[in-house]
Amino acid sequence: MKTFLLIATAGYLALGCASRQSTENEQSDMSTPTYTFLLGSYTNDPEHGIYLVDFNPEAKSLQVKATASDPENPSFVIINEAQNRVYAVEETGGENGGKVSSFKFENGTFEKINTVSAKGNGPCYVTLDPSERFVVVANYGGGNFSVIPVNSDGGLDEAVQTINHGGNSVHPRRQDKPYVHSAVFHPSESKLLIADLGTDEVVVYDFDATQDTPLAETPSFRLRVAPGAGPRHIVFNKAGDRLYLIHEITAELGVYAYENGTLSHLETQTLLRDGFEGNVGAAEVRLSEDGKFLYASNRGDANELIAFEITEEGKLTHIQTLSSGGMAPRNFNLTPDGKYLLAGNQGSNTLLVFSRDPETGIITPTDIKLDINKPVYIKFLE
Repeated sequence: MKTFLLIATAGYLALGCASRQSTENEQSDMSTPTYTFLLGSYTNDPEHGIYLVDFNPEAKSLQVKATASDPENPSFVIINEAQNRVYAVEETGGENGGKVSSFKFENGTFEKINTVSAKGNGPCYVTLDPSERFVVVANYGGGNFSVIPVNSDGGLDEAVQTINHGGNSVHPRRQDKPYVHSAVFHPSESKLLIADLGTDEVVVYDFDATQDTPLAETPSFRLRVAPGAGPRHIVFNKAGDRLYLIHEITAELGVYAYENGTLSHLETQTLLRDGFEGNVGAAEVRLSEDGKFLYASNRGDANELIAFEITEEGKLTHIQTLSSGGMAPRNFNLTPDGKYLLAGNQGSNTLLVFSRDPETGIITPTDIKLDINKPVYIKFLE
């Protein structure tokens, strides 16, 4: 009997320990993670640059962990799939145009590899092709874009192709010539799409990363948007059959169907409240990871974040407009789990956190804030 009681007692103790351990593991799994991201900025002092930032929701903190102060005006920053190489534009100009820089990124520190010319003034957007053999940089001031090889150590070689756009559109100041604003690869096809604010076009190019000069320099398709719209940034849905385009000048979102390398207009949604009067400047567009919601930002006198629900047909239903909490929300991004939205207000030098309901898509301001010089791009690490 004593032996049975000892065995039973040991069993109950083991079950109790296992139960406590299971509960502790569940609580640990349910704890809110710390999110880490790269923050691009405009630079005014030597200590400014690319920032590595931790966001801890439980501590209600945003903390700069490291800074790459080498680049000037690193306004757009990306990272490779292995998360060990960082690429940034240097939004400058001059005889050789602006620049693109590469960095080793290891153990939370930056080490510059090299810098090459972007072959155009005012580079404002950089992207890696899916094979990661090339970066493509959009030069806003130059009205062109360049294809730059990535070498074996992650550094950059000189551009192998530079495509100059031509033409203009109806806005006398903003569209007097081409202003190439973004370069985006289709999620599954070998296509590169270029948004040109100055010519009111989205231009589609064939791109073969197995070639030393991968770009077919003659476009395969040109989408002419409404005159004066000002195409800026693009995002595809995961299926690749819907494209969402920010119209910067008119503060609108255009929805376009994509099929066999061509685009067709489905609808346009305003980002403005009823009766709004004042300057506008639509900036960023983001899709939630589940593809159910879309978000946009509008600068000028509005300084707002706008949320839409996406219908089964890929169209948009407006669900919310709220203040960005500052001036000139040039960029924002969702945390990988969709629980938060971080907005960079360039004009008021603040980075603000909004909580997000993944079920409804609604975002809510929090009191979590980072004061930092001209934040203009947010890229979360995986």
